[in-house]
Amino acid sequence: MIQRVVLSEQVKEELLDDILSGRVKPGDRLVESQIAKRMGMSQSPVREALRDLVAMRFVEVEPHKGARVRLIQRREILEIYPVRAALEELAGKLAVQNKADCFNELEDSLALMKRAFKARDAHKMAHWDACFHRAIVKSSGNQILIDSWDSLMIEARTFVTLSNLIHIYPETDLAARHRPIIDALHAGDPEKCGEAMRNHVVEFGDVMHDILSDERAVALPRLEEDAAPMVDRVVNKSDAPAASAD
Repeated sequence: MIQRVVLSEQVKEELLDDILSGRVKPGDRLVESQIAKRMGMSQSPVREALRDLVAMRFVEVEPHKGARVRLIQRREILEIYPVRAALEELAGKLAVQNKADCFNELEDSLALMKRAFKARDAHKMAHWDACFHRAIVKSSGNQILIDSWDSLMIEARTFVTLSNLIHIYPETDLAARHRPIIDALHAGDPEKCGEAMRNHVVEFGDVMHDILSDERAVALPRLEEDAAPMVDRVVNKSDAPAASAD
């Protein structure tokens, strides 16, 4: 049982990385048997991983067609930010009250974000940005808050990974936009830290609103409101035939 859970997590992380990096596109089919064969395992952990991705709203299952990468609505992306802002405001306050000791992790995340920017690697930049925010959320010590944030941030990261988005913020702004959060943590002021967290998220939400209002500014993946008819494209990184179901 423990091994199956570990395998399921492995499959989930690999598929999630494929989705976030753009290697797997919205509308692409995810075939259990082919994923299982590629990864050298039975279909059971693959099935569990797909269930988790459905719960995270990255994948949907259609009757008689199976699983496919979910098309995301504009409304969903924009609605994430006010909810996330409220969660992170609370997380900032609780982190200060808990005397959070995550400063090294925060500074490391900022440094790695800057390195990813120089390499024009939007995927890694988004990853380290998520690590920065999650370090503070985790320091809140509130598991329900952490779980709620995870369900929002993962989906939001899909859009942060867009290659054109990396050009919106100058490199000099990258650390500056996070620095008030670290300063507030150092100051030990719960209200100030909560406000810094909220302002940061609200500002980025405003940027996303502008981007989604003008698709000429960025090459967005297909969104459900204006998606062209989908052509099934089986996700399989090898040319091996589909494995039989277990």
